[in-house]
Amino acid sequence: MVNRKLYIGLMVVLGLITASCTEDIMMDLPEGRKVPVVEGSITNECKRHEVILSYSSELYSTDSKEMITGAEVYMTSNDDTIWFYEQDNKQGHYLSDSLAGIKNRWYHLEINAEDNTLFAAPIHIYADTKMSNNASGIDSVGLLPLRNEEGLPFVDENAAVCVCPYFQTLSNENIIYQVELYLNGRLFKNRPSRLFNLFSMEGYAGYYFNGPEMLKNNAEVPVGIMNKSYLHEGDVIGVKLYSISKDYMYFLAGQKLAIGVNPIMGAFPAVFSNLFSNCNAIGWFNATSVIEGESIYHENMFE
Repeated sequence: MVNRKLYIGLMVVLGLITASCTEDIMMDLPEGRKVPVVEGSITNECKRHEVILSYSSELYSTDSKEMITGAEVYMTSNDDTIWFYEQDNKQGHYLSDSLAGIKNRWYHLEINAEDNTLFAAPIHIYADTKMSNNASGIDSVGLLPLRNEEGLPFVDENAAVCVCPYFQTLSNENIIYQVELYLNGRLFKNRPSRLFNLFSMEGYAGYYFNGPEMLKNNAEVPVGIMNKSYLHEGDVIGVKLYSISKDYMYFLAGQKLAIGVNPIMGAFPAVFSNLFSNCNAIGWFNATSVIEGESIYHENMFE
């Protein structure tokens, strides 16, 4: 738990520093080299999967992102070839037909762009990734009051709802879940929910999650927290658990660390990537399996 006096002291010092800095400072920053950026994924959900192609932009740039258009994008797996088609109303966004990926299967992504703003040669990018394994499903989702014994920051114990799934876990301790919470079918984002965005199964693998064995010495373990102020009688609260690799976790963590970094504080952290290319492309092509469940919120459930 953070020492409260130290925390308050740091806040006072930071307040004095920021209050004394009132003059705008313009910095002449060197332009970086532009590279392709790939954002793509396939899951075991039956839907249209997406690959987004763009170019990197300059620090503090206010210009709209430049997209990579007219590319050939396809994916192979075993003897199957899956094509991604650029959308007429969204340049640089490539969608497949509706399909569901298969757990534990390898997928190979190919991207070729003849016309590009980098150099005369065609852009060639490829990636290989294996779809992660996952539990068979979530049996139910409990909505429980928060026991904030660890003193989690930004969480009001009296205004929080813990989202606690119940399911049989796999014995693999290397599984990491990327957690998404939903409110009435829409992705839910607030500060407490982001504290649990990544959840490791180390120490929980092989158990029935939040089952009798786990509860012998512990209270139910939440994978997310929602604020009661957003909830109303009869709301549907959903949770999705995307099984991801440690490498993809490092990629996501690197993105978070890059937010707010500036030249005064030092260089940008290294960005992980699983792409190979002839032009130093960055990004990630991810194949992940997901399990999901939901519950109904009632205003009197904690009385």
